[in-house]
Amino acid sequence: MIVLHVGIHKTGTTSVQSSLAAHATALADLAHIETLHLTKGLKKATESAREYSRFAGVMGLQTGMQAWVSGLPDLGARHLLVSSEDFAGHMPGRFGLLDYRAAVKTVPAAVAALRARFAGAKVVALVTTRAAEPWLHSLHWQLAKHPFLMLKQRRFCKEYASAANFDSVIKPMTAALAGLATVSVQSLESLTTRRLGPVEAMYDLMGLPDPLRGTLAPVPVQNRQVLEGMADQFVRLNRAKLPPDELDSAKMTMLRVMKGLDGFDA
Repeated sequence: MIVLHVGIHKTGTTSVQSSLAAHATALADLAHIETLHLTKGLKKATESAREYSRFAGVMGLQTGMQAWVSGLPDLGARHLLVSSEDFAGHMPGRFGLLDYRAAVKTVPAAVAALRARFAGAKVVALVTTRAAEPWLHSLHWQLAKHPFLMLKQRRFCKEYASAANFDSVIKPMTAALAGLATVSVQSLESLTTRRLGPVEAMYDLMGLPDPLRGTLAPVPVQNRQVLEGMADQFVRLNRAKLPPDELDSAKMTMLRVMKGLDGFDA
């Protein structure tokens, strides 16, 4: 079984990947795990997907996916668990992108490469989603950390509302994967109440036995929410056109006064 978690951004993906890293040793006999922090080769695939979302270069996409899978180890009887939101391309708001339409091509390209490498393996593409309003707020906060964002939250949410219509991407992506992979869609809201958090979706799909699952420790929650209004404060700083060092310093000063928030990891 191959479980390919393709995002979407800001839907508990950091939590999934941190949990996979924490549990990798315990699961080593059952699964090979691929995340950007655990393995170097995966970046070849995710960078090709990100580039495709900007430039729609099919050859580069296929080359990147093939370069990644060619470096994967033989699985034997093990599962393959892969998680990166970058399989869906860049997040909306970057480089003029309005939505995830690139995922209709990038995810099938990843699946095709995996099936060519592991003939006969069953592949499930896992898509994690989130309610529109909190997702847009979280996306805005993520982008506000960078100097290019000039839209305050209210206007941003209005202009990018269509990006939160995940079905508009999931449906054609599912059609493109017909005969190649099944698609499992799980909401963040349904996963956060589980003992191990969002990673439980991957463990469900691989059929992780309950006795072993019960030995795995939950990982502390990642990417905690920012205080109300902080993202707009960052946008105000962006609009001030400060030198890069001064801008970063001003943002870090704001963050330091927020109890329990770990800088730019939020």
